[in-house]
Amino acid sequence: MSANRIILFAAAALLLLPGCSSAPKRPAEIFSARNAASGQLDLGNASVSKGDYTNAHLFLQEAWRLSISTDDPAMRIKVRIAEGNAWFNEGNKDKAASSWEAALKEAEEIKNAALISLSKIYRARGTLVEGSAESGLSVAERQKRAQDVKVITETEMKNVAGTPLYAAFAWKVLGLAEKELGKWDKAEEAIKKAADLHEKGRYLEDTAYDWYLIASVRSKASRYSSAKEALQTALSFDRRAENANGLGMDWLALGIIEEKAGNITGAAAAYSRSSEIFKSVFLVENAAEADKRLSELKQ
Repeated sequence: MSANRIILFAAAALLLLPGCSSAPKRPAEIFSARNAASGQLDLGNASVSKGDYTNAHLFLQEAWRLSISTDDPAMRIKVRIAEGNAWFNEGNKDKAASSWEAALKEAEEIKNAALISLSKIYRARGTLVEGSAESGLSVAERQKRAQDVKVITETEMKNVAGTPLYAAFAWKVLGLAEKELGKWDKAEEAIKKAADLHEKGRYLEDTAYDWYLIASVRSKASRYSSAKEALQTALSFDRRAENANGLGMDWLALGIIEEKAGNITGAAAAYSRSSEIFKSVFLVENAAEADKRLSELKQ
């Protein structure tokens, strides 16, 4: 064995010694896949906010795969909740309810109080009709549901208070329940708390949607001027987020409010703007809704 070989062998042997100071420290825990799952979950939620449900499901499917590969119960639950939210916003309430039930079951299995409560609030939110006519439901039944949602949300609020995003969602659901019950001031107060939490965390799309809901509350109360102000705030956040779906919905809502207030010219301009935005990002059905309202306005 040459001298050089002996020196190299000795150096290699030193690296194997347990007390060698030059040996790199191995991490106590690996987070690569779990961080990737969290990133996919965020992308999925952002896609839902933008009305891009096709990509939302793709992102959430990858988050689910990663949560399974790491055997991470908490992430599995979060993905199920998010998937339910995607289905709900897409209009499939049955699949949404199934996802939220599965999330609740897993949360109860691991005894995670925050995720149990969050799952219950999402499940309750799925029963809320939010003032729209639903086959076979009377006004009394819709209000009974709203009261039940209010009780559930207020009961579970303490368990989600420590996580800003969970708390914001709870406040928003409470606000929606108060809106259905016709308690305008309480509804706005609750949704404003959600908006404050979202704005503090720089969740631009969520903040915009909160102000969109505040505008809806004010409109229901026939406070059209202040409703338009709320929509201007929603527009400012959606512009910052480059959220075309949100911008289109804001202008559509503004058109509805202008029409209610008797400003036909303003309503027509808002519907037209809404349609243009939706068409620019190929949201065909949304654009058709704006065009339909514009057409009916001119008749």
